[in-house]
Parts: sequence; structure tokens; C-alpha cells
Amino acid sequence: MRMFSKKIFLIFCAAFFFVVPGLFAEYNSFGIPDSSEIRKKLEREWFEGPLSELRTFGTEFYKNSVGIEFELRFEEQDDVFLVILAPASLGKVNVHDSQGSRLVSEKIFSADAAGSWILVRDKKSGAPILARYYFAKDSEVYVQFRPNKKKSCFADMLIFNSYAARAVPLGIPFEKFYTASFAEIQDFTKRTLPWNYVVSAKNLLKNESQDFMTYDGIYDESLVMIQAIRENLDDIVYLADAIYDEHGEPVSLETGKSRIIPKEYDDKLTLCSQGFVKWIVDGIVEPLAGSYLRRDPLLVETVDLQTTGYQGIKAASYNINSALDWTRNLAAAASSVVAKKNILYKDSGVDVTIEPFAARITEKGVLNTAGYIKNSGYKIAYLKQLLYVLAATNPDYFYLAAIRQTDASGKIDTRIFNDCAAIFPYFDKNGAFKSVVFYDGKEYTLEQFCDACLANSAGDVFVHLVRVRTTAKYYLQTPKGRNYD
Repeated sequence: MRMFSKKIFLIFCAAFFFVVPGLFAEYNSFGIPDSSEIRKKLEREWFEGPLSELRTFGTEFYKNSVGIEFELRFEEQDDVFLVILAPASLGKVNVHDSQGSRLVSEKIFSADAAGSWILVRDKKSGAPILARYYFAKDSEVYVQFRPNKKKSCFADMLIFNSYAARAVPLGIPFEKFYTASFAEIQDFTKRTLPWNYVVSAKNLLKNESQDFMTYDGIYDESLVMIQAIRENLDDIVYLADAIYDEHGEPVSLETGKSRIIPKEYDDKLTLCSQGFVKWIVDGIVEPLAGSYLRRDPLLVETVDLQTTGYQGIKAASYNINSALDWTRNLAAAASSVVAKKNILYKDSGVDVTIEPFAARITEKGVLNTAGYIKNSGYKIAYLKQLLYVLAATNPDYFYLAAIRQTDASGKIDTRIFNDCAAIFPYFDKNGAFKSVVFYDGKEYTLEQFCDACLANSAGDVFVHLVRVRTTAKYYLQTPKGRNYD
């Protein structure tokens, strides 16, 4: 009898373990707070009642079954009104009192926090416009559902004002999203929305106790490289036409001949833009090959220009694609060393050519996105959202960027690839997107980098990316007589 009771108890425990996540706050793979059980208990007036009635509703507070507090509130704007259910979080608030001004931690209910749900309705007609779910640490990443005329709805996924998916038809009544959990919408859309753009599912720790998008060390190699480069930046001085050859000796980028380092830089590495990114890649190559990369193969041209066109005529006297050729050949050379076989650029597949976005929200409305343009890359305005997708889908890579700017000094504007950078996109331990840029011997945020590129161009700026695999076995060249450690 006792054995039978023990078996029943074990079966009950097992059933309880597997059922509980579904019953209590419907655990989802992003680990975000879920408000569906609260929404299921709300009166329909909150979702379908007239504006005049919602104006009389006060703010209400609820807790889901795992104890997370949500604030339910109504907000009115110029043309729409909103019903918001936002989870509690700790934020910094500026307090002014007799002791002066100071930041204190305070519970806040942000409408765009991970786990927030918003219903937007038209002010004139009262008709629903959309239901939005925030699921990312970055508030500009979310999914939303819009009703259509066929008693069903469309789905959108947005990443930094760009549509990763737009107007995807779903055979589900819009009203379903008044109460649907985030786990349910993931299930509804698992074959129609590009969830891989916002989370690397194969590496996600599927553990309810973990924060959103916490990864099992998949960005560790990127972080090792970032830290190593960062710690050596004080040894770098920008100098035009300056690189180091395969033996670590200073040579001219243009001629390959030895160059003399100015006396004041005896204890520094002097590098131009191309030399700086070569120095970064050489840190991967030297531990595997025992030497740095040779200069000459990195100069091989990768673009065939029409000799009759203006760009082609200009290229006859000046290599307008120097940074593009350099980054492509660097990435191919790094692949060759890792693979232990010679891989030419044309066979390397290092170019980033993905087109994950269909359109972008701008001040002029929703505009189609041009995406990748061969031998030009991407408009710099799309760089942040592109890197977000690359960080989620390719966590083992960083990117060399060739920057195409417009030179207006001549009678006709010339588009020139002059500068290079190295970009490391990743998600931190809290699931927030980060991107570190190393450019001309310095570290930049992505925003600072974009601003610097735009400031130096007379027209549109394009960024062409090539991928390089990250490594934890990373040793950078240091000034002569100084050990890496």
C-alpha cells in the first residue's frame, strides 16, 4: 500500500512540475513577466468600453500568480487612447529635498518594459488599432497585432523602428490578443515571425529563474577580444599610411617599404585606419600561424569597375575601394588561417548580405528598406538594427566595417571607401543589446561611430560588413620590448 501511495505521489509531483508553468503566469522562453491571467479576469469595459467610461476608471494594481505586480491604467493621446498593463521594476528617480538632489531607487511601471501589454484604440470610433507585447530589454523591440477586415489580424515584428516582419496574416480573431499570453503568441507565430532575429534559441537557457536572453557564455569570446583591445588602446597612435608587416615591423601601407617611427612614438604602435583593423585581426592569426598577415594579399582588388564610368575613371588614379578590398581580404585571410587552407575572398563567403527588414518607420512614414547593395553595403541608418539581428543569429562573429563616404571636393561627388572599423555586437548578461566599435585607434559607442562617419561625409554613408569568427586565444602585438601581459 505504501509503495502504491509513493507512486501516486511521484506521479502527482511530476504532473505538478510540468503543469505549473502553464497555470501560473504561463512561463515563456524569454522569461518575461506575464499578465495574461490578469487580463482574463478584467471586465470587457477595459478593452471595448467607450472612451467616456474609461476616463472614469482609476489606476488599478494586480499581482499574477507568481507575485509580480502589474499596474493597469488608461492613457489618452491626441488621436488614440491606450489601456496599459505594465509590470513593476526598480528604476532611478531624481528626488529633490532639503539634502539636495539625488537618485533613489523606486518602483516604476514603464509602458515599454519587458512584459508590458498595450491595447491602442482610435479616439473617434473606439475601434481597436493594435495590441502590442514588449518582450525585450530594448524597448524598441516588440511584436504587435492589428485587426483586419476579415475578422482576423496581422502580425508585425519591429526592431529599432524597422519591420523584421510586416502585416503577416494570422487566422486568429484580433480579440484573442486581449487575453493571450506571450507563450501563446510565440506558439501562434512560431512559423510566421522571425523569432531567431531576436533570440538565439539554440543557446537560450530555458530556465524560468534566468533573466531574458541570458546566454551560456556564447559571447565570452567576443568579450575576451573586446577587453584585450580595450586594454591596449593606450599603446595606439593614429598615423596615416602606417601598418605593420608579417614580422611586426613598421611599413608603409601604400608602398610596403620600411618606415621610420617618430621619436615621440617610440613606445607606441603607430597605425592608420587599415593598419588598426589589421592589428585586431593579427591577434587572431599570430597564435595559430606564428606570424602576422602579409600586406600584399590584403591589397588584392575585389571590385570590377566599368572603366568608362566616373567611378572607374577615378579608380584608375586612386583606389576608391581600398578599405573595402582590405577588410574583405582580411576576413578571408583569417578564415584561411583558422581552416588551415588558402581561401581567397571570392570563395570565402565573408560578406554580410542578409536583408532582414522589409520597411522602416521614418518621419515621412513607413518606407521600404533598400537592404544590402552589392559592393556598397548598407546605409548607416540601418546599422543598429542589422547588428542586433547579427548578434542574435551569429554570436560567434565580430565584423570588419568598410566605410563608404562621399567626397565633394571635385566637380562630381566621389564615393570612397577610405576608413575601416571593427564592430562587436552582443547581448549582455541582462539581455540588453550592446555594440562596441573600434575605429582609428579608439573605442566608440555605435551612436558615436555613426555620428563620426556622417560628420566626415558630404552625402550618404554606407557601411560594408564582413564577418570574422571570434576567439578566446587572442594575443595582440604590443610595442617592442613590452610583453603582452
